[in-house]
Amino acid sequence: MRKILLFTLPLLMGACTAVVNPFPPEAHLYSLTTGQELTGPKAAREAAVYGTVETELYDSPQAYSFVRFKAEDYRLDVISAPGQQADSTSALCLKHGAVAGINGSYFDMGKLTPVTYIKDDGFEVGYTTPGEFFRTNGSVLLNLDGFAIDATQPDTTWTGGDSWREVMASGPILIDEGEEVIYEEGIPHWRGFYNYRHPRSLIGTDDQGYVWLLVVDGRSEGNADGMTIAELTRLARELGLTDALNLDGGGSSTLWTLPAGVINHPSDNGVFDALGQRIIPNAIVVKPL
Repeated sequence: MRKILLFTLPLLMGACTAVVNPFPPEAHLYSLTTGQELTGPKAAREAAVYGTVETELYDSPQAYSFVRFKAEDYRLDVISAPGQQADSTSALCLKHGAVAGINGSYFDMGKLTPVTYIKDDGFEVGYTTPGEFFRTNGSVLLNLDGFAIDATQPDTTWTGGDSWREVMASGPILIDEGEEVIYEEGIPHWRGFYNYRHPRSLIGTDDQGYVWLLVVDGRSEGNADGMTIAELTRLARELGLTDALNLDGGGSSTLWTLPAGVINHPSDNGVFDALGQRIIPNAIVVKPL
């Protein structure tokens, strides 16, 4: 059975206006519009913010970054750029007029082509390979006036995306309609994917009408250990997310904003800085309406 949380303009305009501050006290918070630094209460009232956190979490050093924006004021786009069109997350965001963006789903690192189902602007441009079914159990669904996270297991072509302009299959689903999803040890051959700490990326929603893009840094001893899938799920829940989908991680994990550029520490160069971006063939970008 399909479980979809859908945001559209009419729904959001009638939503509750109570202000909830979801940000941890150690977060450095900024306006996505101006880049101005904000206090937690001020950030909670903003339509779009980004933030960074460096802290001890789950008995380990952790660093993560996020963008949070009102679905009624911005829209998401799937960007497909396979093969020779592939580029860094920041370059794809700039090329497509975004104010923020995150790396997309899994891909063949040699060919720079997707290995999960992708629909871009109505055209199917990628299909899920059988080897990806173990972790690809959800999708981001996009129309010009709506957004959803779908917890249905996609097949190779996934006809469930027919009514949506853009689709990006990924996974695993972390939180589904407020319920954490538990994966135990995963498929034995891929146990390390679930249970070892790595850089991670996710997209999610909360019950206040906001969309979240979040990246966890990793592979940097003493700075950022990364997280297991269970730890990432726990973080998403602690931030108030009610639906969350894991995206490609590892060296791909990158979060970019127009005011500040890359705000996390991509790990592909082995240095804890903002310079180690990986070349990727797809991304999710944020644009103003």
